[in-house]
Amino acid sequence: MTYLEFFGLKEDPFKITPDYRYFYPSKSHRIAENLLKYVVTHGEGFCVIIGEPGTGKTTVVRKFINSLSDDIIYALILTPKLEPEEFLKVVLDDLGVHIEADSKHDLLKKFREFLEKKVSEGKKVLIIVDEAQNLPEETLEELRLLSNLETANEKLVQIILLGQPELDEKLKLPQLRQLNQRITNKIKLMPLTEDETFRYIYHRLAVAGKGNIKFKDSAIKKIHKYSKGIPRVINILASRSLMSAFMTGSFVIKPENVDAAKETLNPDIVLNSSIDYFTKGKLLIYSLIIANLIGIMYLLYRLMYTEG
Repeated sequence: MTYLEFFGLKEDPFKITPDYRYFYPSKSHRIAENLLKYVVTHGEGFCVIIGEPGTGKTTVVRKFINSLSDDIIYALILTPKLEPEEFLKVVLDDLGVHIEADSKHDLLKKFREFLEKKVSEGKKVLIIVDEAQNLPEETLEELRLLSNLETANEKLVQIILLGQPELDEKLKLPQLRQLNQRITNKIKLMPLTEDETFRYIYHRLAVAGKGNIKFKDSAIKKIHKYSKGIPRVINILASRSLMSAFMTGSFVIKPENVDAAKETLNPDIVLNSSIDYFTKGKLLIYSLIIANLIGIMYLLYRLMYTEG
């Protein structure tokens, strides 16, 4: 019997990939989603969403993207550490626009022509940048210039920036003052409260098939305490708590299961969730270690079960 079969689940409820189906509308996440919709509906130029690593910025924007109508096209930039001209080329490529230009001036001219054509067709164009704190200052200034592209009635392009708190600090730099003044729509995603953590866990279980799992209230209190309400860390603790319960053949997640889960974490993840320890390389290493541990634990469990 597999881990998921034991708990009666269709899929892993606590995977850390940004799956919009698992979006939980906490107070600040709901405000962020509504702000994105407002910005697009009213043709606002800039929108910024700030949040610590793991607070759900990418999940919010992916749910937003999934709700967009066919008259809205977008470029989603996930690797923004690009100089202005490189950034512009990546945006155009993501929009499906292939332009041959000898200079940046020609590139911008062609881009404006593309935007004007889309507006004349009744379409809106978005540029969405994830991990925007990694944008060079020169590229952020280029975005300000792009936001100047407009007709007499509306903006030709709207820009959404998602970033860690470092982005907010960068925008306060004197050389980016003009850009910061144009950002009238900004929200900071907050960690989940204890009550939201309870609802978040059961929401994810419901999406994954609900199963026959029960978290004791005292276990959820510990998950909230150890995670500081950061959704990504909640997922990791909840997932490993399930594995701990699975190894004892229990459908009830108890505080001791959460304590066992916490012992598998890098202490810095719990003590300082503002540090992003989940880069691809480190995530792969952690995943391999946990996968091996789970495999060994499962074999031991099967051996004991067979002998019994």
